[in-house]
Amino acid sequence: MTRTSRPDRLIGAVRPVLARRLPCGGQGVVEYGLILSLSAALAVILLIFFGGTLSAVLNAVGDAIDAAS
Repeated sequence: MTRTSRPDRLIGAVRPVLARRLPCGGQGVVEYGLILSLSAALAVILLIFFGGTLSAVLNAVGDAIDAAS
């Protein structure tokens, strides 16, 4: 019977704890990337469809500010 050194026993004891806390390290990064890209795509689509209306509203607000000052 061979005895394992103390660092090997510590690493063996810590490895299951880390595996429970970090099951898939890159999965979170990929999910954030997907959310960010879908949000950007949605913003572009909304600006394409509602860009003219948004421009008109912002112009009206700017005119109202100019008239008030």
